[in-house]
This record gives sequence, structure tokens and C-alpha cells, in this order.
Amino acid sequence: MPQSAQAAETVRRLSEGIILRPDDAAPSLITVAPDAPIERILRMIETDGGVIVRDFLPPDLLRRLQADLRPFVEDSVPGSKEQGEIWRLFHGPRTKRFCGLASKSPAFVELLLDERLKAYADRFLLPNCGSYWLNTGQMMVVGPGEPAQLLHRDSANWPHFPWPAPEVTVSCMFALSDFEVETGATQVAPGSHRWSDPDRAPSPAEVTQAVMPAGSVLLYTGNVIHAAGENRTKDRWRWGMHVSWVLGWLRPEECHYLAVPIETARKLPERVQHMLGYHSYHPSLYGGRLGLVDFEDAKRVL
Repeated sequence: MPQSAQAAETVRRLSEGIILRPDDAAPSLITVAPDAPIERILRMIETDGGVIVRDFLPPDLLRRLQADLRPFVEDSVPGSKEQGEIWRLFHGPRTKRFCGLASKSPAFVELLLDERLKAYADRFLLPNCGSYWLNTGQMMVVGPGEPAQLLHRDSANWPHFPWPAPEVTVSCMFALSDFEVETGATQVAPGSHRWSDPDRAPSPAEVTQAVMPAGSVLLYTGNVIHAAGENRTKDRWRWGMHVSWVLGWLRPEECHYLAVPIETARKLPERVQHMLGYHSYHPSLYGGRLGLVDFEDAKRVL
């Protein structure tokens, strides 16, 4: 397809999205309890590409995240800061988005230290790197009347790997409000990370939604097709918090050391400093040391 025609088709799909109706014969995501063994959770992700962990956030942590981030949600304006039509549609005209969460929320910093999240990122990323960065921490607050987002893979940020591609990024979508079909619960095509054709588009019957109560999380790999759902309500906002990690020899989506000032970074736990790029990359086996300051680890500036 010529590039201009492909762009036009992309705009059309972004505008229409995929609307999942109750009579669709959709697959389902497995939902597990918060105390489910992490190995069981990881095996489910390997098979389906994603899993819902109910009540992952303790009630107090959920309340603190909501309180920390509410002023920024209220001050944010819906829509994209990008100028291109595709990005405006992809980000959504009725969706509020902002990043830099490590500088906005002590509760978010606490969440980054969760050992279950570490085990999750370790399993899928460390086979291909010595360490990894936080890719982005991003609020995605979907407003009333927002159409469904274009289905996509997060790994498309780094499109240069032949398919089947290694997992270069893994993601979480935390529900900071109830995720319901009507409010735009995240759409997912389970198993799409294992499809032989990377250009294959899922049919509506191959897409489900991550319906889950506030405090739950959808864990999914970067090669899984997914998107925000349509918010069909007139007055309810869907509060989602996206958190993802990326291989340490790739550049993250978010420039953390500008989003999180060095004065703030100095006060953060060392592991969080590393995730934000305030340390250098040291491969365990192959490859060079990256992100140095005068041939020394970048952490010396802290």
C-alpha cells in the first residue's frame, strides 16, 4: 500500500476503532488473586500475553496514588500535544495524559519497588539485556464520549526487529478507577504476541476487554495487540495508569532525567534512580557500557 494510502487507512481506523458489543464471541483474560504465585502469573502471560491481577494495589496505596495524582488530572487538558492528525486521534481528543509520575507521586515511587513487578520485568527483559529502564509512567484518563483507540503493539516504538521479535518492553495498566466495558476498559487480543503474521489485524471476536475493579492491574507484554476502549458514558472518566519497562540498550519513550529533576532524583531509592536513567547501563555478558559520564557510571552525578 502506498505510504499516503496507508496513512489515510490508519486515520480511518483510528477514527472508527473497534467497538466490542456484549454479543461478540470474544476470548477472555484470566483473572487471578493478588496472592497468586508469581510463577503462575508469568506462565499465564507467556501463554496469553496478558493477565489481570485483581486488587494488586493495597487499598491504602490506591488511595495515595489517587490523591497524589488528582491535582494533575484536574489541571490537565484533554487531547494530544502532537500536531499530526494521526497522533491527535491516537492520543484521543477526550483523554487526559501526563507523565513524570516519579516527580509527582511518592506512592508511584513506592509502587516501582514492588517485587512482583521486578520479577515480571526480569522474566521478559533480562534474557536480552543486562538491565532495563522505566520506559514510561503515564496517566491515561479516558473521558466520556472518547472513541476506541487504534489497536497496536507497544513494541512498535522500536520497529526495527524482525518478527517474531523478542520482548523489548513489558507493560502494566493499573486501574485507578473501575475499568468497565462502558468506561473504556483496555481492549486486548490474547495470544496476539505469538501470531505468525505481524500485520494480521484481529477480528472483533478475537478481542476482549480488561474489566477489573479499581486497584487491579493488567500485565501484558509489548508484542500483544491492545488499545484503550470506547468510553460510552456521558459523565464518567476512566483513570488508568500505564507503567512499562524497556531493554537497557534501547531509549525509553519518556526522557526521565528531564521529567524528574536531579534534585528530586537524589532523594529517590537507588533502584528507582537506575530505572529513571540516572545510572549507566552495564551489560552482564555482551555489549559495551552505555550512558557514561567521563567514562564513569552516571550515578556519580547524584
